[in-house]
Amino acid sequence: MNKINMNRILIILFSVGLKNNISNEFLKSIINVLFFCIIFFPQDILSQDDDLVQFNYSDDIVWNNPEWENPEIFQINREEPVATFYSYKTSKEALLNEDWKNSTYYKSLNGKWHFYYSNDVKSRPTGFYDNEYDFSKWDLIETPSNWELKGYGIPFYTNKKYMFPANPPFIPHEQNNNGSYIKFFEIPDDWSGKDIYLHFEGVSGAMYIWLNGVRVGYSEGSKTPAEFNITNYLLKGKNKLSVQVMRWSDASYMEDQDFWRLSGIERDVYLYAQNKVSLKDFKVKSDLINQYNDGDFKLDLKIDNNSLKTSGTKITVKIFDNKEEIFKEEKDLNLDLGVNNSTFEKLIPDVKHWNAESPYLYDLLIEINGEEVQATKISIGFRNIEIKNNQFLVNGKPILMKGVNLHDHDQKSGHTVSEELLKKDLELMKKNNINSIRCSHYPKNPFFYRMCDKYGFYVIDEANIETHGMGHTTDGGEYAIKNRKEKQSKHPAYLKNWKKMHLDRTIRMFERDKNHPSIVIWSLGNEAGNGENFFSTYEWLKNNDNSRPVQYEGSTEFLNTDIHVPMYHSIKTIKNYAENSPTRPLVLCEYSHAMGNSVGNLQEYWDVIESYDVLQGGFIWDWVDQGILTKNEEGEEYWAYGGDLGGENFQNDENFCNNGLVNPDRSPHPSLREVKKVYQSIKFNIKNIENREFLISNKYDFKNLNEFYFDWKLLRNGNQISKGRIKEFDLLPHKSKLIKIDISDLHDLGEYHLNIYAKKKFHQGLIPKDYIVAYDQFFLGENKITINENFNKKSIKITQNKNRIDLNGESFKISFNKENGRLSEINYGKENIILQGIKPNFWRAPIDNDYGFSMPFKLRAWKKASKKQDFENIKVKNLKSQGVEVKTRYYMPDVKGFVELIYSVSTNGKINVKTSLSEISKKLPMLPLFGTNFIINDSYDNIKWFGRGPHENYQDRKTSALLGVYNYKVFQMYFPYIRPQENGNRTDTRWISLTNKNGNGIIIEASNIFEFSSHHQYNDDFDGGNRKTQTHTYDIIRRPIINLNINYKQMGVGGDNSWGAQPHEQYKIKPGNLSFNYSISPIRK
Repeated sequence: MNKINMNRILIILFSVGLKNNISNEFLKSIINVLFFCIIFFPQDILSQDDDLVQFNYSDDIVWNNPEWENPEIFQINREEPVATFYSYKTSKEALLNEDWKNSTYYKSLNGKWHFYYSNDVKSRPTGFYDNEYDFSKWDLIETPSNWELKGYGIPFYTNKKYMFPANPPFIPHEQNNNGSYIKFFEIPDDWSGKDIYLHFEGVSGAMYIWLNGVRVGYSEGSKTPAEFNITNYLLKGKNKLSVQVMRWSDASYMEDQDFWRLSGIERDVYLYAQNKVSLKDFKVKSDLINQYNDGDFKLDLKIDNNSLKTSGTKITVKIFDNKEEIFKEEKDLNLDLGVNNSTFEKLIPDVKHWNAESPYLYDLLIEINGEEVQATKISIGFRNIEIKNNQFLVNGKPILMKGVNLHDHDQKSGHTVSEELLKKDLELMKKNNINSIRCSHYPKNPFFYRMCDKYGFYVIDEANIETHGMGHTTDGGEYAIKNRKEKQSKHPAYLKNWKKMHLDRTIRMFERDKNHPSIVIWSLGNEAGNGENFFSTYEWLKNNDNSRPVQYEGSTEFLNTDIHVPMYHSIKTIKNYAENSPTRPLVLCEYSHAMGNSVGNLQEYWDVIESYDVLQGGFIWDWVDQGILTKNEEGEEYWAYGGDLGGENFQNDENFCNNGLVNPDRSPHPSLREVKKVYQSIKFNIKNIENREFLISNKYDFKNLNEFYFDWKLLRNGNQISKGRIKEFDLLPHKSKLIKIDISDLHDLGEYHLNIYAKKKFHQGLIPKDYIVAYDQFFLGENKITINENFNKKSIKITQNKNRIDLNGESFKISFNKENGRLSEINYGKENIILQGIKPNFWRAPIDNDYGFSMPFKLRAWKKASKKQDFENIKVKNLKSQGVEVKTRYYMPDVKGFVELIYSVSTNGKINVKTSLSEISKKLPMLPLFGTNFIINDSYDNIKWFGRGPHENYQDRKTSALLGVYNYKVFQMYFPYIRPQENGNRTDTRWISLTNKNGNGIIIEASNIFEFSSHHQYNDDFDGGNRKTQTHTYDIIRRPIINLNINYKQMGVGGDNSWGAQPHEQYKIKPGNLSFNYSISPIRK
């Protein structure tokens, strides 16, 4: 029987009795009816919170005043939120399991569901929840899933602008896609007499539920559970569960996060049974006291007695340390009807601590022994979180949050994320020295927190609240202040009728996740204004949890945050904060926007962060590119982004969803290597080169460096010539040790470097044995000698006609085109290596950060200068035994300056190339790049270089790339960013060689370091144009060429943000009369 109908019946009965002065005997009969109802329908009678909330679901074509357009109705008949825990029939079973899947108290509803998709409200199926409804023509859909990724509707990516007109709480009915689901199930026989609950871990959309044709409930809020007591709706045998999900609702205004807008039942669905006397909820306190030595344990239990009689029950609580029982307490309780409370407390001396570096966990076992046993186990960690002296402390120590923001994303299934994929994420994070995760911008799956507890991460748990599309309401500036009141008058954060929804989302997050030691901070949400509703959620959290601070990016200038958590503040800004009487610790909730080829300046950020106590780290935006794996018409796989998959004619923010350090398949971007290096907690410094003394510093907060061993390698000209291992030692946190490495005298000619590596002694958590967790490189010196070039005694023969100039020497031929001055042939006795001659180049294919500051427009003069170079003259000078000099000159009208190439060809075939600019105004914009480009034969695809590598690096992102000699194939130099752009650069290069399969080819050297890249594509193949085009990896075809860029330098990639920030000043190329030179020599086998 439906609760609302039951209440109506009782009200009618009492009303009739009172109005008609009915006898006491009749009133007694009414009381008997009430008693009957209590016995057989206890949940309907004993839970009255929703009496005033009436279902307004309508099967009519016109649906007036639906729940999903009323911000004060976000649930009907939904259970109160509780902590995550799972019940088993025995303590032994509970101790062996971490989740619900192996318990006989649970029944999964994951799998195939009957499904019907409708484009709008009018076309949705009506009465489908009735038992007689014919659904035989419906499809089957895998659940959990997002229906847009199963072929129903369009997946939209938008950053902040809503996919419908912003007019809260209203949704255009003709735009409101919806999905209807049907699932049949039977209840196990041994669940008879128990209370049975229907549990949805997460449903994206506003959800209505029917069971056997009767309305059960309604829920909004996609990232926290919706649970319903369905005991009184069940039938013996087959039961029909019907669900209808509206894609958009008033809740959509609150869920305006920067991600794909996907819909449906996207997390696990299951049933579970509870005994009539059962554990309903509990709260664990596992703090540290007495100078952080002892564990302060407190357990508050809520026990439900739904048996309708006082019940004698034994409660047993145990704590295990690696299977050894260290605490046990039993209580015999007489439980009254309804909810009963019981508390267990214990001081545990010399407790082992939990922290992200050493996440020590104890097992807490709770056993409720009434007529039947209910046992549950969770892992707890003893740790203390506090803020003192403007520092965020864990177990009394100020920590640095080396973090990333994490969205739920699977390349195939969207927001449906598996435990296996999450473990892969966490393993990659651990291997790259990431210790903190911000749950952007909603609570994660329950298993996320369990795994963070186990493997050790500091977690910021964030409420599922973002109303970015309603505009900022706390910004400064004349325009913002002028329009602030008008914005606030429409903004959910400031409106009373949205207050309960704000609180509901915050409370549901807290109640579910409150017992996880990995959660060290609560976050009120993201980019959602800062009205009275956020002061209320802040106050609620502070009143209900004194063990964790609360933060909110939107209240950095207000009182309702304990930590100063700005986003994308510059290095200058955070330094200024630290130096001007700060009142709170500062943690960047977002920084280093990792969109495409990005994450420049990271080392510079951390040089400042590690210099001020009040600066305690930040969270890179973000972890994973949100590309969706699909195929083009030719069957080629690629990752789709905004505007793809049918979204081209709808609001979209293009590839702004691709801001990750890893690709959607979790293959790393080159920038992740930089993160690993900058985030490492073992630091190396050279103290005395002559004595070979180095300082090793332990920057961990809790680890002793005796967990690691240290190897070293000595390189001469990039090649290893010796190696060794440093003697093992202990080194406590925040201590340093001077060590001496026995290196032989460095007398031989060459450039010497020393590499030091810290490696794990043993497998621990997600880090395997022998894994390199930290490293560094030191320049030890260089022995040079001036070598006079050996010129062939025979001079070079010069021949000319009207079209070309040929320089013929012993075993080589160098030719120039007289019509354009370009080098047209380099032949060292086998074949012409060059396909297109050397051309000055000042342009790079714009990266996403470049588009952010309008580089294609602001710096376009240099793109034009790269394309339009008016040939003026070519001059040849015979230097006899010293060779031939060929000088070419070009005028560049778009910069009103000249570029000159001087080729000095030696009698041995070596070509010195000097590129010079002249008459370049300093008023011109900066140069994206200064270098040369030429095309050579595709067969010379073995590339070897002495410079930084092996991975892609740029002048502002190179600390992770060590100097050495590296061998690749040319195709390996390409990094396939989801939206093609500049890629594959290498810096600080001494020389590169390109050879064919026979070992013949060329070597390019310079007296000063240079940069280079090489691809099987033209530079223009990666160029998205003046305005970013919708290009993908399948647009990048392998051409039968080798494109070679030899550059003096290109500007940094930047990364402070992707919507206006330029590379830092020291990484720009200022206009002027620049020049650089290099040489090309033959390699003959």
